[in-house]
Amino acid sequence: MVFFTVHERPGASTGGDDIRLIASRFSWGAALLTPFWLIWHRLWLGLLGYLLLMLPLGVLLEMIDIADPADLAIGAALAYLFGCSGAGLRRWTLERGGWTLVVVVAAADELEAELRYRHAAEDHRAEYSRPVAAPVSAVTTVPVPMNAGGSFSALPRLI
Repeated sequence: MVFFTVHERPGASTGGDDIRLIASRFSWGAALLTPFWLIWHRLWLGLLGYLLLMLPLGVLLEMIDIADPADLAIGAALAYLFGCSGAGLRRWTLERGGWTLVVVVAAADELEAELRYRHAAEDHRAEYSRPVAAPVSAVTTVPVPMNAGGSFSALPRLI
């Protein structure tokens, strides 16, 4: 099971077509093809941050003439970092665009998560479209326990 966050476009009605589902899992695309993955998902600030991180780092590693195994280890660590934070970066970008987080759904895949979300949204609309019962006109009183001295107490007197 994977957890999916469901985000709705600003002004969209519940269960509308303007939703995005983002899986909370490691993203191989973000790890292996980071710049292309960022462009594909239109994460422009993420792409800018990636370039501002990788270009100076590449120049620095070239200037200090670091060994190839260490260079490979640094690259693998950064790829792992982007793979782990890809979903969070997408959520952050949607939040900046005014999208709202509606619900978190556990499902095997994205299609099942969307179906579960839409089914729950239909149940929610059906529940709130029922007529409401008439309000009770009588006021119900609850006895308040009193201490021996006649003052009110939150706890009842035991002796």
